[in-house]
Amino acid sequence: MAQKKKTLVVAPFDDITVVAITTSLKDYKLSWHLNESLRLDLKKMAGIELAEAGESVFSFYYFDAGENLNVFNLIQLQNDGVKMLKFPMPVDFLFIVRNTILDGKLEEWLTAMRHIPNLTMAFELDITKFKNIDPLLETIELHEFNLLREQNQRRQPKS
Repeated sequence: MAQKKKTLVVAPFDDITVVAITTSLKDYKLSWHLNESLRLDLKKMAGIELAEAGESVFSFYYFDAGENLNVFNLIQLQNDGVKMLKFPMPVDFLFIVRNTILDGKLEEWLTAMRHIPNLTMAFELDITKFKNIDPLLETIELHEFNLLREQNQRRQPKS
Protein backbone atom coordinates (compact mmCIF):
# COMPACT_ATOMS: atom_id res chain seq x y z
CA MET A 1 0.00 0.00 0.00
CA ALA A 2 1.38 3.41 -1.01
CA GLN A 3 2.01 5.81 1.80
CA LYS A 4 0.30 9.20 1.57
CA LYS A 5 2.53 12.23 1.35
CA LYS A 6 2.21 14.69 4.16
CA THR A 7 2.26 18.32 3.17
CA LEU A 8 2.45 21.38 5.31
CA VAL A 9 0.18 24.18 4.14
CA VAL A 10 1.03 27.62 5.47
CA ALA A 11 -1.02 30.72 4.77
CA PRO A 12 1.38 33.35 3.40
CA PHE A 13 -0.32 36.17 5.31
CA ASP A 14 -1.63 34.56 8.49
CA ASP A 15 -1.33 37.50 10.87
CA ILE A 16 -2.63 40.32 8.71
CA THR A 17 -5.93 42.21 8.66
CA VAL A 18 -6.99 44.13 5.57
CA VAL A 19 -9.70 46.79 5.73
CA ALA A 20 -11.16 47.96 2.43
CA ILE A 21 -12.11 51.64 2.32
CA THR A 22 -14.34 53.45 -0.16
CA THR A 23 -14.18 57.23 0.05
CA SER A 24 -14.04 60.40 -2.01
CA LEU A 25 -11.29 61.79 0.26
CA LYS A 26 -7.76 62.39 -1.00
CA ASP A 27 -5.06 60.19 0.51
CA TYR A 28 -3.58 62.90 2.76
CA LYS A 29 -7.01 63.85 4.13
CA LEU A 30 -7.93 60.20 4.81
CA SER A 31 -4.61 59.62 6.54
CA TRP A 32 -5.16 62.72 8.71
CA HIS A 33 -8.62 61.47 9.73
CA LEU A 34 -7.26 57.98 10.49
CA ASN A 35 -4.48 59.50 12.60
CA GLU A 36 -6.99 61.58 14.55
CA SER A 37 -9.70 58.95 15.04
CA LEU A 38 -7.45 55.90 15.63
CA ARG A 39 -4.62 57.73 17.40
CA LEU A 40 -2.02 56.67 14.83
CA ASP A 41 0.89 58.48 13.24
CA LEU A 42 0.70 57.43 9.59
CA LYS A 43 3.46 59.12 7.58
CA LYS A 44 3.55 59.39 3.80
CA MET A 45 6.49 57.60 2.27
CA ALA A 46 7.63 57.03 -1.31
CA GLY A 47 4.73 55.72 -3.37
CA ILE A 48 4.41 52.31 -4.97
CA GLU A 49 5.15 52.17 -8.69
CA LEU A 50 3.88 49.21 -10.68
CA ALA A 51 5.16 48.45 -14.18
CA GLU A 52 1.73 47.26 -15.31
CA ALA A 53 0.15 50.54 -14.14
CA GLY A 54 2.23 52.74 -16.44
CA GLU A 55 3.36 56.04 -14.94
CA SER A 56 0.99 55.93 -11.95
CA VAL A 57 2.38 56.12 -8.43
CA PHE A 58 0.12 54.92 -5.63
CA SER A 59 0.34 56.62 -2.23
CA PHE A 60 1.84 54.63 0.63
CA TYR A 61 1.55 55.52 4.33
CA TYR A 62 3.33 53.72 7.17
CA PHE A 63 3.22 53.61 10.97
CA ASP A 64 4.96 51.16 13.30
CA ALA A 65 3.41 51.23 16.79
CA GLY A 66 6.57 49.67 18.30
CA GLU A 67 8.04 46.31 19.12
CA ASN A 68 5.43 43.54 19.57
CA LEU A 69 2.66 45.91 18.47
CA ASN A 70 0.88 46.56 15.18
CA VAL A 71 2.31 47.89 11.93
CA PHE A 72 -0.12 49.93 9.82
CA ASN A 73 -0.17 50.74 6.10
CA LEU A 74 -2.58 52.83 4.08
CA ILE A 75 -2.34 52.12 0.35
CA GLN A 76 -4.08 54.01 -2.43
CA LEU A 77 -5.57 51.58 -4.96
CA GLN A 78 -6.63 54.07 -7.59
CA ASN A 79 -4.73 56.99 -9.10
CA ASP A 80 -5.64 59.01 -12.21
CA GLY A 81 -8.19 56.40 -13.27
CA VAL A 82 -5.64 53.55 -13.05
CA LYS A 83 -6.46 50.78 -10.56
CA MET A 84 -3.78 48.79 -8.79
CA LEU A 85 -6.19 45.92 -8.16
CA LYS A 86 -9.81 45.41 -9.15
CA PHE A 87 -12.41 44.19 -6.69
CA PRO A 88 -16.05 43.26 -7.35
CA MET A 89 -17.03 46.24 -5.17
CA PRO A 90 -15.59 49.78 -5.28
CA VAL A 91 -12.47 50.01 -3.09
CA ASP A 92 -10.25 53.11 -3.07
CA PHE A 93 -7.80 52.30 -0.25
CA LEU A 94 -6.51 49.35 1.73
CA PHE A 95 -5.78 49.83 5.43
CA ILE A 96 -3.46 46.98 6.40
CA VAL A 97 -2.74 45.97 10.00
CA ARG A 98 -0.01 43.45 10.71
CA ASN A 99 0.32 41.43 13.92
CA THR A 100 -2.38 40.26 16.28
CA ILE A 101 -5.20 42.68 17.05
CA LEU A 102 -6.63 42.58 20.56
CA ASP A 103 -10.22 41.37 20.97
CA GLY A 104 -12.73 44.05 20.07
CA LYS A 105 -10.09 46.49 18.80
CA LEU A 106 -10.83 45.90 15.11
CA GLU A 107 -14.54 46.54 15.63
CA GLU A 108 -13.66 49.73 17.55
CA TRP A 109 -11.42 50.88 14.68
CA LEU A 110 -14.06 50.09 12.05
CA THR A 111 -16.68 52.04 14.00
CA ALA A 112 -14.34 55.03 14.28
CA MET A 113 -13.56 54.84 10.55
CA ARG A 114 -17.24 54.79 9.64
CA HIS A 115 -17.64 58.13 11.43
CA ILE A 116 -15.07 59.84 9.17
CA PRO A 117 -16.84 62.37 6.91
CA ASN A 118 -17.06 61.35 3.22
CA LEU A 119 -16.01 57.78 4.02
CA THR A 120 -18.62 55.59 2.33
CA MET A 121 -17.55 52.10 3.45
CA ALA A 122 -14.98 50.47 5.71
CA PHE A 123 -15.08 46.71 6.10
CA GLU A 124 -12.71 43.84 6.80
CA LEU A 125 -11.67 42.12 3.60
CA ASP A 126 -11.50 38.32 3.67
CA ILE A 127 -8.18 37.85 1.87
CA THR A 128 -8.80 34.11 1.40
CA LYS A 129 -11.62 34.94 -1.04
CA PHE A 130 -9.44 37.09 -3.33
CA LYS A 131 -6.65 35.04 -4.86
CA ASN A 132 -5.20 38.05 -6.70
CA ILE A 133 -4.52 39.97 -3.47
CA ASP A 134 -1.51 37.86 -2.39
CA PRO A 135 0.85 39.29 -5.05
CA LEU A 136 -0.26 42.81 -4.09
CA LEU A 137 0.40 42.15 -0.38
CA GLU A 138 3.84 40.78 -1.30
CA THR A 139 4.56 43.92 -3.36
CA ILE A 140 3.50 46.13 -0.44
CA GLU A 141 5.70 44.23 2.03
CA LEU A 142 8.68 44.38 -0.33
CA HIS A 143 8.14 48.12 -0.89
CA GLU A 144 7.99 48.70 2.87
CA PHE A 145 11.10 46.58 3.45
CA ASN A 146 13.07 48.52 0.82
CA LEU A 147 11.99 51.90 2.24
CA LEU A 148 12.96 50.93 5.79
CA ARG A 149 16.29 49.51 4.60
CA GLU A 150 17.07 52.78 2.77
CA GLN A 151 16.16 54.77 5.90
CA ASN A 152 18.47 52.66 8.06
CA GLN A 153 21.34 52.99 5.58
CA ARG A 154 21.01 56.80 5.62
CA ARG A 155 21.04 56.87 9.45
CA GLN A 156 24.23 54.82 9.85
CA PRO A 157 27.33 57.00 10.11
CA LYS A 158 30.02 56.46 7.51
CA SER A 159 33.25 55.18 8.99
